[in-house]
Amino acid sequence: MITAIALLVSPAYSATMNPQENVNLYTGNKLIIDSNQASIKSVVVRGNLTAATLSNNVYPSKNFTLTTNSTQLYTVDVLLSYQSPYTSEIVISDPSSGSKTQYTSYFVSGGDLNLTVFASFQASPSSGPTVPLGWSSFYGWVSEFGGAFPFWIKILYAVLGAQFVFVGYRWIKFEDERRRIEGHLPPLDRGNKAYLWTEVVFRTLVAGFAISLAIMIGEVLVLLIAQYLFFVNLTLVSLVDFFSIFFVAALGTLVYLAREGLDRIFDLKPMMED
Repeated sequence: MITAIALLVSPAYSATMNPQENVNLYTGNKLIIDSNQASIKSVVVRGNLTAATLSNNVYPSKNFTLTTNSTQLYTVDVLLSYQSPYTSEIVISDPSSGSKTQYTSYFVSGGDLNLTVFASFQASPSSGPTVPLGWSSFYGWVSEFGGAFPFWIKILYAVLGAQFVFVGYRWIKFEDERRRIEGHLPPLDRGNKAYLWTEVVFRTLVAGFAISLAIMIGEVLVLLIAQYLFFVNLTLVSLVDFFSIFFVAALGTLVYLAREGLDRIFDLKPMMED
């Protein structure tokens, strides 16, 4: 719906109107304040200006533009003034479709108009992937997924992972070289090495699961003993995180099934000496 407001000012009396508008836009849309005369004298914008793109006009001007690609809230104060009659309008422009929608318009017979616009940029409803997935999307997904785990869990598995990768690499390399030198068993091929690496990953997850579970149970026991035996309520940083426990258990189960599949289906388990 297009609304229009006519502000009629008597030549003998000059009145300043102060209308306020609440405008909802999607990220990427443009908020345009347009006039048929160079009536825009000054503009004041409040909000996160680092995320916004403003029109670089010389005032007085006929238009002003504001846009942003993130969810933001801006307050735009626009002073319009002209001696003769002029019209001004608020327009929402969508560059992706090229459409423009007039939100409201004003007619002023002459004089000042103090316009305040509360512009709320909201995330656009997604009906599917609108941009191709790239490394930035992958990194964003990884950062959001990693935020579901406590910091101490990340440190624990980072240390264990680095340790098991180093030891596993040395072990596989040593086993392959020993087989080539002694000749009692065939050297490791790529399939054998893939099986051994699944063994390394599985042991890493089992070790991390056992350590994290022991830490969580230990904290609970300390709190229960302090409360019911010594009547002291301790305030500790909660280390209990059921999501990480269930996630590691599920991931470990998948790795275990993959290891068994490599052995039973593809027969990739290397021969070992008794």
